[in-house]
Amino acid sequence: MTHHLLTISTAVAAIFLGTAQAQDIDENALFGDTSMTIVDSATLAKSSVDLAGTDSAVTTFSGSMNAIAEPAVSRDWFTSRDRREVSMSTLTLASLMLDARLPFGVKAFANGETYYRPENGAATFTVPELFLDVNYKRRIYFRAGKQVLQWGRGYFWNPTDLINVEKKSFIEKIGAREGTFGVKTHIPFGTKWNIYGFLDMNHPTPVDSLAGAARFEGLFGGTEAGVALWGKRGKDPIFGLDFSTTILSWSVTGEMSITSGDNYHILDLDKTFSQPHSATAGLPTFIFSSPKEDAVVRLSAGLMRTFDLLDVDDRLMVVGEFYFNQVGDNGNVFQNDTLKKLLTAVRVLPDSQQLMATGMIASAFEFNSLARYYSAFFITVSKFIISDMTLQLNGLINYNHGCAILTGGVQYATLHNFTLGCLLTGYIGPKEAEYTFMGNGASLRINAGVTF
Repeated sequence: MTHHLLTISTAVAAIFLGTAQAQDIDENALFGDTSMTIVDSATLAKSSVDLAGTDSAVTTFSGSMNAIAEPAVSRDWFTSRDRREVSMSTLTLASLMLDARLPFGVKAFANGETYYRPENGAATFTVPELFLDVNYKRRIYFRAGKQVLQWGRGYFWNPTDLINVEKKSFIEKIGAREGTFGVKTHIPFGTKWNIYGFLDMNHPTPVDSLAGAARFEGLFGGTEAGVALWGKRGKDPIFGLDFSTTILSWSVTGEMSITSGDNYHILDLDKTFSQPHSATAGLPTFIFSSPKEDAVVRLSAGLMRTFDLLDVDDRLMVVGEFYFNQVGDNGNVFQNDTLKKLLTAVRVLPDSQQLMATGMIASAFEFNSLARYYSAFFITVSKFIISDMTLQLNGLINYNHGCAILTGGVQYATLHNFTLGCLLTGYIGPKEAEYTFMGNGASLRINAGVTF
């Protein structure tokens, strides 16, 4: 099996490497920066080199405070206009970050967040990232601790990412992505070749539960391409291939994973609902099985380009991406008669029980990778109406279920680090589909925040 996958990987890699156009390489792009650092990685690399040769230490604190209100209506509200179909959630989020840069390229970073929800009067404290950077003679770089890794080239889908514990969110998440605990290694060879490795220590007990990933990337003519391998005891290896290039002013990316079907577990409806069941008596025990395919492919392909608009350079950015999941639902699992009855029963449960029940059902599915065919688009217009405002129009489509999520919003930011924005989200499609089975209709997020 492993030999067969290696043969496939080699063949596809040769195809990927032949799609060349000129593009500069960023040697920090794969494992790059913390998700909280919105700074060009080349600038950060230069800063690290400058600090490494000095005896000084630089410690900075930064943070943000955001207040969010989000009214929402169910899909039934559009026909009933019943106020009971309207809900409201509010949230205050405070974030504090420590960035300590010490001599010889040593760096420590911490990000702590506090959430407060007045609905239940509860405050929650989390630490999305907490890590230490060290290096050996600026030849081998290490990052140890809880971290978010940049793994893969896709804008939204990353089929080769088996490391991050939290996937990218289509609707912008409030707060930072949750990091995974481990040790990252980066060995650069000039600006054309890089070797990366990651030891996943998120569940270190027992010791054979550790997982590891390695990646080689290089610049081949005008195409930047990489080959990756993920492994864990008791699991078949997962091979990854990716590339990025430029064709006719468009940035083109591709990413693919290949592995045995034994690595995937899909909800087995026949076994799960083989006995009569009522949701009001408790949810069933979900039973999963592996697909029959010997080799399973997941791939994404994307295009991105900026355009000049109304005499402003690069004012419009357009991103489009397609995703294929070979073991995805090729029909519509939510139209299964037994599952439909369960979802109907869940909808009439009291609020707290309904939330728990829908959460358990949602955990049985891998959202945004549940079906076989998807696509997404992201449109950004900067300096919209005024110079400090940005317009965003995004869409996510599940072709197998015939459903979609559409968002549109504006964000206003001043020179004094104050932001004000709103985001309208709509869920369209049949009643039983991936993005509508919870009864979602539409929501409006209003946020105000400051950074310091």
